[in-house]
Amino acid sequence: MTGTFKTIKDVWGYLENIPKFQDKGALASNFELENITKFCDLIDNPQNDFPSIHVAGTNGKGTTCYLLEAVYQKAGFKTGLFTSPHLNRYNERFRINGEEVNDSLILNFFQRFSAPLKQVPLTYFEISTALSFWLFKDESVDLAIIETGLGGRLDSTNIINSELAIITSIGLDHQNILGNTEKEIAKEKAGIIKSLKPVILANISLENECVISDIAAKKRSKVYRAKDIEPFWNKGICTFKNLSLSISTQLIEEINKWNIASAYQACKLMEKSFPVSNEIFVSAVEEFGGAPARFEKLSTKRDWYFSGAHNIQALKSTLETADNLSNKSTVIVFSLMQDKVNNEVLERINGYKHKFYHEIDTERAASFEEIHKLMDVKSIKENTFKSILKEFETSLVIFTGSFYFYRTVKRWVRIY
Repeated sequence: MTGTFKTIKDVWGYLENIPKFQDKGALASNFELENITKFCDLIDNPQNDFPSIHVAGTNGKGTTCYLLEAVYQKAGFKTGLFTSPHLNRYNERFRINGEEVNDSLILNFFQRFSAPLKQVPLTYFEISTALSFWLFKDESVDLAIIETGLGGRLDSTNIINSELAIITSIGLDHQNILGNTEKEIAKEKAGIIKSLKPVILANISLENECVISDIAAKKRSKVYRAKDIEPFWNKGICTFKNLSLSISTQLIEEINKWNIASAYQACKLMEKSFPVSNEIFVSAVEEFGGAPARFEKLSTKRDWYFSGAHNIQALKSTLETADNLSNKSTVIVFSLMQDKVNNEVLERINGYKHKFYHEIDTERAASFEEIHKLMDVKSIKENTFKSILKEFETSLVIFTGSFYFYRTVKRWVRIY
């Protein structure tokens, strides 16, 4: 580290030299709270200066965070949103009132705190987390929505004292870090529950709910379940039993009923400090176009979608949605990290006649050769994507797998 940040290019250069999860996986992470706590103490603990909602989960947490941002912004509150990973550029991780922060704010952080950055060794995600806390304090947000990176208990975001926790789902993902069973993973996710503060459980099995409820009971935290309001989905229309709400969403996947239900419950639990009427909630959700890379339509002219689905639960939802979406021939174009390659994922994809694999240029990515040994699949590369996509101009094309594939796909579609 040079310790000198004269321009934003110096910041990008500094960040570029820090190991990243997309390249190094767990080796680029630090699953303890000592360093982030020490650093934030040196910068006057900005995480204590704004109220927050903390969201964890194997799948669904990103969409839930974006939904909450949309609702509270519609209700007139100044929102902060921290999510990861970024899809196109670093600034995406930090949003104020629905807008990415500009370079000057990021540069200001690095210039002001170059000395603490020298004192305390931080990972890429820890720096991003601390930056988000400082931005939300500096911009005086009314409410921040904070998405965990991995797990919860030892995630660097977990030094906040949130008003409310949401756990969206529990599935087998990052087992090398979080545990080999859903119960172990549930225990890690439940680590975001704060003493005497409520927690909302979205799409959680009874077995995992028991694990989380036991932890909540020890913290004297009340548990609310999205299933209690019985969300129902019918071709994009979301309703709740015993609630006179009918929401005509722009969303495609049925699994979003759980994200909407937990967002609704959050608004009800927070209504004393942050009132949101049912009318505003419905209006905000109906205007919500979806979180980026979550079954996102890529072209107005073609039935091409990107759905980041890097574990079996997410992939099942994506492909079941695709199967019900159109009578057209379905093409699967996917890319995976090495640690996401497993029999369940490959078997689910292998059921499609037309499937192509793209090898991302990062050392953690699974190579085409690895995938080809396990299934009959064709390669799609930089020098072949135009001719391959032209062949499927009128097909339903689902680009899926790693979120790190998104940037490549967006570029392909833009220059196609």
